[in-house]
Amino acid sequence: MDCLTSLLQPDTAPSGQAEPDAPVPPATFNFAADVLQRRVEDMAQAVAIIGVGADGAEDRWSFERVAQASGRLAAAMLEGGLVRGDRVLVFMPRIPLWQVAMTACLHIGVIPVPCVTQVSRQELAYRGRQCGARGAISSREFLERFEGIESSLVFRAARSGKVGWGGWDDLQGIIDSPRVAPAFATVDADAPALIYFTSGSSGPPKAVVHAARGIFVRSWQPWRQLGVKQGDVIWTTSDTGWTRAGSCLLFGPWFNRAAALIVEGTLRAEERPGMLEKYGVTIYGAVATELRQVMASVASPRLPRLRWTLSAGEAMTDDLASRWQAFSEAPLVVGYGQTETPTATLTDPRGPAVNGMIGRPMAGNHVTVVDEAGQEAPAGVEGDIVFDLADPGLLLGYWVDGGIVAAPRRGPWHLTGDRGWRDERGELYFIGRSDDVISSSGYRIGPTEVENALGAHPAVLECAVVGVPDALRGEAVKAFVVLQPGQQGSEALSQILKDHVKQLVAPYKYPRSIDFVDSLPRTASGKISRRLLRERKPVP
Repeated sequence: MDCLTSLLQPDTAPSGQAEPDAPVPPATFNFAADVLQRRVEDMAQAVAIIGVGADGAEDRWSFERVAQASGRLAAAMLEGGLVRGDRVLVFMPRIPLWQVAMTACLHIGVIPVPCVTQVSRQELAYRGRQCGARGAISSREFLERFEGIESSLVFRAARSGKVGWGGWDDLQGIIDSPRVAPAFATVDADAPALIYFTSGSSGPPKAVVHAARGIFVRSWQPWRQLGVKQGDVIWTTSDTGWTRAGSCLLFGPWFNRAAALIVEGTLRAEERPGMLEKYGVTIYGAVATELRQVMASVASPRLPRLRWTLSAGEAMTDDLASRWQAFSEAPLVVGYGQTETPTATLTDPRGPAVNGMIGRPMAGNHVTVVDEAGQEAPAGVEGDIVFDLADPGLLLGYWVDGGIVAAPRRGPWHLTGDRGWRDERGELYFIGRSDDVISSSGYRIGPTEVENALGAHPAVLECAVVGVPDALRGEAVKAFVVLQPGQQGSEALSQILKDHVKQLVAPYKYPRSIDFVDSLPRTASGKISRRLLRERKPVP
């Protein structure tokens, strides 16, 4: 029995216990062929997706139904002129057709580029140009955001469209048509297979290229350590453009014979426990902010099937872990990862929950802390959090001008840009980010993007954005603004600037508070010092 075949068998590893060995990625891996098609062969009518529409209507998809729709869409993409290696923007809400679109791309070796649905027209155009997209799969309510890049797309399909409507084909019509599915592409483990965009830090968002082996790693990690198996239901409310959606709503569930719950629209916090109970969710993926909101909205939920709650994007806090355990009767585990990496560490629910803890590296990952010379730092000593360049789940690099550029490294290490330390037992702890990225409600927000949007308003002379502590979000975006001569700071202008930013970038990035100041502190080299801004006392 080969490695892939053995991994696709029902998992019998004890839940929550680390595996001694990591599966080695196979020489070739195509998720559509090696996972979805195998599920059709051994459990065709089992539930792959539980879709809940914005109106509450339920739509269950079997593996067979998904594969049929995916194969027809794959055929249409080839008919439309796409070829292997082309990039396709997948800009869709949380609906089952998103999984269909993703697997259809993988079926023929086209590279899907999931995009966060909150990004603006300018942001989407940037992503399309940056990755050289030649196709797009979307939903009619988002089509106006493709203005400016439509002419470069040889294939365009949208949900709730009409044939030929605005140059877009009707996605539902495609998957209802009796096309014959094309042959599966044979994809080498090291070949580019998936692109995600970062949130941006010192500059515009980067196009992160993952190999087929990266999808393989995301498919079993951390799910094998959590003991995910047939009968499980995994749910996350993450936007489809974030890596968490791929891991929780596609790769992880189907690789491990489980079902994915995908819910369209935005649920109120008080509605989420009801969804957990109604659909028998066993693994719940949520950022810390979401968990706090849920606990504040419901007194005593009934969650008999919930086995694990997996959080990422923020380090462990002992208060949240203990409160969530008491609230849900399910342990909270925290993982660490970035767009460039898999979820590579996991906290141990049997051990103490310590503030700042992000857990131990799971099998297959060598994550540690190094000093400026690239040497592993002693226990208790702060340094840079790094990954071994040999880790199979790491990115290939960044897509730039049609080629792949290596990510920052130090010797044999991939640099995450995060700072931390490790204890004598090997537990890792997160301290902060060396690149000033703001972590708010699980989102990583690059200050440069927000500053560029804010600075585009005619009333603004210059500005800077930082993250400040926030009890609900972990961090909140705060802006410091120097106004043009003749302008006067006020609550009314503050609201105007906030609304202005919301029009240019994704709404979650707008500054929650704005201080009008006479000048911005700078370093000796003339750069704005965000550290000094974070240390400033609030303006009364």
